[in-house]
Amino acid sequence: MLTKLVAAFNLAMSLGAFFMGISMLPVMGVFVEFPPEWVGVMPFTSWSALAMYGMIIFGIGNAVTAVYGFMKKTRIFFVANLSLGILLFLSAALPIVLLGDWYLPLVFFFFLSFIQMALGLYGVLKKHKTGSQNRKELLNQ
Repeated sequence: MLTKLVAAFNLAMSLGAFFMGISMLPVMGVFVEFPPEWVGVMPFTSWSALAMYGMIIFGIGNAVTAVYGFMKKTRIFFVANLSLGILLFLSAALPIVLLGDWYLPLVFFFFLSFIQMALGLYGVLKKHKTGSQNRKELLNQ
């Protein structure tokens, strides 16, 4: 049950990453002009590059992890989920470190990264505990 819940969360994260990336690509609305103070400081120089990074890393990464979670119930799934949560946390912290400013969307990304890291850590520890209990039961027989 936990595996399917975490896989569904990864699927939602993937869809969200693709939605945000696709909304950033046409360079319309709030994404018309890339902030000039970010150029030369941030690793991206346009909204399109940032959108591609988000869709490739978080869109495809979470989609692959979700599919793996729906198909197999292994510890590797939870490690991948934990890794993507840590990567999202670090990606959200990067503008704070480089620019010294907080932006409102970062709070949401931090919130999502904490959920993803917590689910991954819980799954790793639960799977590990369950595996060690199974080994003890086999030894006692």
